[in-house]
Amino acid sequence: MGAAWAQGRLSVPKLGLLKLAEALPEIARPDVVTLSRDAAGYYHVSFCAQVQTSWLPITQRVVGVDVGLQHLATLSTGEKIPNPKPYHARLKYLRQQQRCLARRRNGSQRREKQRLRVARAHARARHERQCALHALTTRLVREFDLIFIEDLNVKAMARGLHARALHDVAFSEVRRQLTYKSAWYGKILETVDRWYPSSKTCSACQYRLDVLRLDERQWTCPRCGSCHDRDVNAARNLLAEGLRQLAGRDDRDLRVDAGDACPEEDLLVQVLAEEARSGQRNRAFVEQARFG
Repeated sequence: MGAAWAQGRLSVPKLGLLKLAEALPEIARPDVVTLSRDAAGYYHVSFCAQVQTSWLPITQRVVGVDVGLQHLATLSTGEKIPNPKPYHARLKYLRQQQRCLARRRNGSQRREKQRLRVARAHARARHERQCALHALTTRLVREFDLIFIEDLNVKAMARGLHARALHDVAFSEVRRQLTYKSAWYGKILETVDRWYPSSKTCSACQYRLDVLRLDERQWTCPRCGSCHDRDVNAARNLLAEGLRQLAGRDDRDLRVDAGDACPEEDLLVQVLAEEARSGQRNRAFVEQARFG
């Protein structure tokens, strides 16, 4: 096993040496190797080994991220990441193949071939989704030091009208990837309370609307006259609220009042000062980051 591992290959009983597609970590040999086969008939090899990850350089940038169905993610910078919707793109084909599978006789070879055809269609959708999510989360971790997302109750949301679309976009997977990648590379990920009204609060003057329907993608603030894109406005509010939480000002009942926002520059200074006193945050970020 050790010699094959050094050559970038895996020795499997009855199969011999297998060349691996990914680069292997520079260790003598892995602790655990697991060979598995999924429903589509594909074989996968997973390794378990302890390696040291190096922190990414400080970028001195912060971002609020608002995930959604129409766009995979909207950043507080105004950028919108398109949602590939892999399952929705194959929905018509999957319906046809599922009906064909239902007509096959149990235990027949034709049924097994049709089952593999359906399973591989689902596998392609899953791989496309994972590729898009990994590209998004890796980019966020590389370009930003502070990342703020909303603490969504995805399980309850998936019981509603848009359950299929919610499962297709995989909100929980976005948060899971951001969590472990931030820990690996020395970045800070914070969640904002789900009761914070980020969509219907004006990011310019903090005026809050009483009602904002889901089909209203743009709205104008009646106090300051600012015209807001719903998703961009929510991402900016998540950024301001997350900075307030890090500064130790989150003592409000968000279900009652959204409160007033503070300038981002003052909040960043307070965040660094609070982290330096407590020592609970990223020490490299406290020592090297300088926001002006």
